[in-house]
Amino acid sequence: MKKNKKKINNFSLVLILAVILCGGLPFATFSVFAEQSGSTPDSGTDSRIKATYDFLVTLTHGSESAGAWGDWGAYWNRIRSSAQWVPSTATATESQVLPSYTFYAGSDRTLKTGTAIVGKYDEQKDCRYDDWLASAGTVNENTSEESTWTLTADGGTAVSVTDNAITVNISSNKVYQDALTGLYWSDKAATALDNEFQWEIGDDPVTPTSTSCNFLSTGTANAYCDNRDPTDAITEDDDVSAAEFCLNLELDGDNADLDDDGTTGVETDWYLPTQKQLMQAYIDGSANNLPNAVNNFWSSSEYTNTRHYAWYVYLNYGSTSYYNKFTTYYVRCIRGTSE
Repeated sequence: MKKNKKKINNFSLVLILAVILCGGLPFATFSVFAEQSGSTPDSGTDSRIKATYDFLVTLTHGSESAGAWGDWGAYWNRIRSSAQWVPSTATATESQVLPSYTFYAGSDRTLKTGTAIVGKYDEQKDCRYDDWLASAGTVNENTSEESTWTLTADGGTAVSVTDNAITVNISSNKVYQDALTGLYWSDKAATALDNEFQWEIGDDPVTPTSTSCNFLSTGTANAYCDNRDPTDAITEDDDVSAAEFCLNLELDGDNADLDDDGTTGVETDWYLPTQKQLMQAYIDGSANNLPNAVNNFWSSSEYTNTRHYAWYVYLNYGSTSYYNKFTTYYVRCIRGTSE
């Protein structure tokens, strides 16, 4: 009998210690409130799960509808859908967003910061005197307002374009990218070319519906990119025109395949630059950065008063003027960065 009494006393001692360790409250007062699966009956208590649900409702995050996981009830459906939400794939990249601006893109939910390069307007504004000389860095030469030009591709045998059994080579496979505009610039054609294209105002430059050169096509120029007289019926010249050369050019501009030979991994979306693109290249420093810049270069811009003329730009002096399209000047091609 004494032995049993001793066991009871020991049990009482353990119970008392447990009550003390639990803050003086008996185990029966502890309970966990969790919203259940299924139809989600309310517990009637402000549980942390309920508080989380209320917060997500306030933020309009998630949905109470069933998902791929099934129907866990309104509370859990909203919590689950909020937890697995990811931003949609963004249409912009860091290089297209202004510096100091941030955005989310992709399933990793990583906050990205813009790195876009904007024009050097402050440097141009503060430029008091600038005299281009053959060697950059001389006392009168100012380059702070110029862009950064990167050699993106080089090497291999220079590519060529053939039309009507006439072949025109490019001087080299060197391609430079202007960081300010993002445009890729080829070297010049090895020989001067005419610029006899036809164009109808209002036509689509990609897929024109009228008698117009398809200036922004991918691949091959149409017959209107080499027209003897823009006011007469289409007559193909037995040569290679400026627009034709660029539109038919197949050249690797970004060296994405890392072989640096210019003939594999090629892009076919090269085209003849406009007068303003050529002028911008001069402002951005073509004279100090592009090979063979000391030449007149044809543009795809017609002269306003007569369609027999087109604009050209002298890339190392920045001068621009217009002349008959049958005149031969040099050509260099460009492509954008969206492809």
